Amino acid sequence: MKKFSRIIALLTVLVMMLGLAVGCGPKKEPEALVENTEVTENLDPADKVPAINFWIQSQTKDPLRYESALMMAEEWKKLGFEIELETREWATMSAEGMKAHEHDMFICKWGGKPERVDPYHWLYSMHHSVNASEGGYNVAGYINPDYDALADEFATNLDLDARKAAAFEMQSILASDVPQPPMFKLQLKNAYNKAKFTNITPGVGLGVYSFWNFMNITPLTEDKILTLGQTTDIQLLNPLATKTGQDIYMLKNIYDPLVRLDVDGNVVKWLAEDINEIDGTHIEVTIRDDFKFHDGEPLTVEDVKFTFDFAKEVNSPTYASHVRIIESVEITGENTVLFTLTDTYAPFLSNTLSQCLILPEHIWSQVYEEKGAEGALTWENSNPIGSGPFVFEYWRPNEEFSLTTNKDYFMQPKIDGILRIPFSQQLGLVQALITEEIDLTSNNMKPIDIEEVEKNENVEIIELVDEGSYILHLNLRKEPFDDVTIRRALTLGIPRQKIISVVFDGGALKTFSMVPESNTFWYNPDVEKLDYDLEAARQELKDAGFRWDGEGKLYYPENYTPQMLYSE
Repeated sequence: MKKFSRIIALLTVLVMMLGLAVGCGPKKEPEALVENTEVTENLDPADKVPAINFWIQSQTKDPLRYESALMMAEEWKKLGFEIELETREWATMSAEGMKAHEHDMFICKWGGKPERVDPYHWLYSMHHSVNASEGGYNVAGYINPDYDALADEFATNLDLDARKAAAFEMQSILASDVPQPPMFKLQLKNAYNKAKFTNITPGVGLGVYSFWNFMNITPLTEDKILTLGQTTDIQLLNPLATKTGQDIYMLKNIYDPLVRLDVDGNVVKWLAEDINEIDGTHIEVTIRDDFKFHDGEPLTVEDVKFTFDFAKEVNSPTYASHVRIIESVEITGENTVLFTLTDTYAPFLSNTLSQCLILPEHIWSQVYEEKGAEGALTWENSNPIGSGPFVFEYWRPNEEFSLTTNKDYFMQPKIDGILRIPFSQQLGLVQALITEEIDLTSNNMKPIDIEEVEKNENVEIIELVDEGSYILHLNLRKEPFDDVTIRRALTLGIPRQKIISVVFDGGALKTFSMVPESNTFWYNPDVEKLDYDLEAARQELKDAGFRWDGEGKLYYPENYTPQMLYSE
């Protein structure tokens, strides 16, 4: 019965797709409007709400986002919006939307990385006006002075209760202003071979791809090499240059930061033996004296200072957002360094010290001398030398990436190494699980995948709640998104439950706050929840003076001035 329902659901989406593909034939009837929509005669064409250009990925590249977009567009048309769907490659969308901010709207799947447990990224980086310029994380171009004041308080106040109060208020403002509404978060399903490994330790935001899983997973047979399958390959081994999560979280097994974030996102001292937060802008760190790089050279405070100074010197895209707050790094003792910040930065430990991998000065200073700043960023680093629990062995692109255990490390992994195998598509990865070519994957298993992998009784499915979410990025720099009534109507027109049932096959949850519900300390449960309700959307538009013509198209109010914020 469940399989039959899924077939019907997919046929529904197929019909929508065919409707998009048809470019000729009889004139379509006006979209079915919400009941009781009033028609205004003799409207000025200049008052018509402009068509919205909705960037989407192709069905083959990302069927979840593609099919979700089709269903959203159908509902918005019922409210009188004209939606133009434009298929684009993600690289183009990212460059022109995420960075250049030239979009009308698009959907992005944001990951719930461990460093985002402290919601600085969701609440400050993505919504403070200082980040609204080109390249900034405030993709929406949201500008609200009252919100900025709360965000500044949240970022600089070291009192946890005060930060929490500010975070709760910011979530409430965003839920009503909806500059870029969160819509769904996945119920993730990772898979592993329970006959070969035990003591699986998923980490927040990363599932079984977590550093702690690689440290704790325990072999049950003589085969102590963990074979990991993913549908993407490693791209770069240069810690200063890569921005890809798959690269960064493999490199974190090779290199060490001063602190790490545990499975719940809490700070754990690592290279750092002691941390003294003298005041809001001065943090003294004492490092351990028993760490060595994989080539035998000791890791010292000189390497720590060099790493942070060097990252700023070469303008590392990977480190940039983390080190921008640092004014200087000074060696104050045999094993101590003093960080001086330009301003108080509450999440300095979790969002800076945990993210900056310490580099060996004796290697990278030579690279800088030979190649300069630009050359340091383009250097392949084909044999990465770090100090971490795993040692680089080899990388054959599109075939294998191999790490072996560092036998001199202070905390020994239970496995002898990691063999990472990339697959061109999910089907190949699923078959590799069945045939036991791989032992584990952090790729999300869809219901159809689970039906397949369950053919091997040794494959176990782990269920996790994603700490990230699918976010609809609107561009408030453009009309009609500079009007909060429009944004709220669009949000009320998102058929969340229908999309979850049809597109995600029940494997997702609704979300309304930028902070995920599973992040219990920071999550505000009392935010306004603009769930699917076309009648409420129509009423908000009507109350604000919006009008409809005889074909059901939406027009601005008379003597129109956009209202940017809900509180205005």
